[in-house]
Amino acid sequence: MEAYRAGTLSTLRALTIAPVVGDHDRDAWIERASEVTLRRLADEVAWALDVRDAAPSPTAVAPPTHGAPLVVPSRQMRAPLDEELTAEIVVRGPATVVALLRAAVAAFHPPLTPAWTGLVDLLEHVKAEWERLPRHRDPIFARDGWRCAVPACGSRRNLHDHHVIFRSRGGNNARTNRVTLCAGHHLHGIHEGWVRASGKAPAGMWWELGVRSDGPSLLRLVGDRYEDESLALDCSKSRQ
Repeated sequence: MEAYRAGTLSTLRALTIAPVVGDHDRDAWIERASEVTLRRLADEVAWALDVRDAAPSPTAVAPPTHGAPLVVPSRQMRAPLDEELTAEIVVRGPATVVALLRAAVAAFHPPLTPAWTGLVDLLEHVKAEWERLPRHRDPIFARDGWRCAVPACGSRRNLHDHHVIFRSRGGNNARTNRVTLCAGHHLHGIHEGWVRASGKAPAGMWWELGVRSDGPSLLRLVGDRYEDESLALDCSKSRQ
């Protein structure tokens, strides 16, 4: 849009009117975007999309009269829409996200199709693109469920592929010697000595949490099972 490139129309307002701007009504929508609040503008765009969907043939929709109630017309000549609707999708979020989603959905459904088909086609496109991408090069993350393997940690962010026996100490690259750790447990737990891992991944991992130089570790576990069953009972009571 020239108005956006010239700096007279903000990014958010340009995104908001993008689904309804055409060759015949471009100037009217750009002018309207500078006359009303963003909330009203978004409501008018939603109304225009409904009007366009209800039309028997593709048509440009100009902005409504200032202050006019935004009444959606009855839909005609749209056999698929005679079916009873059983679900409603409501998206709430930052205005930029809503505007981008609305523009994307509009791009995926022609004027003579209901708006929800655009969402379906958009999701199918996203799914196809996702599945087209090669699988993650590190199979350890997939094996461990894409989360940190340290007991009681559920982090799925900043994952590291950790060698149980360090490579500097002769550890190999076999999958049984590799386990998924979050950055915190890897860098501040394992490498600072507060957490100790041994055994074979994934089922035979031994964990020591709260490692101390002057006494036994606070907790010892085999996988997610406490080595000392009394500790499990104490932890269960503390949660009650």
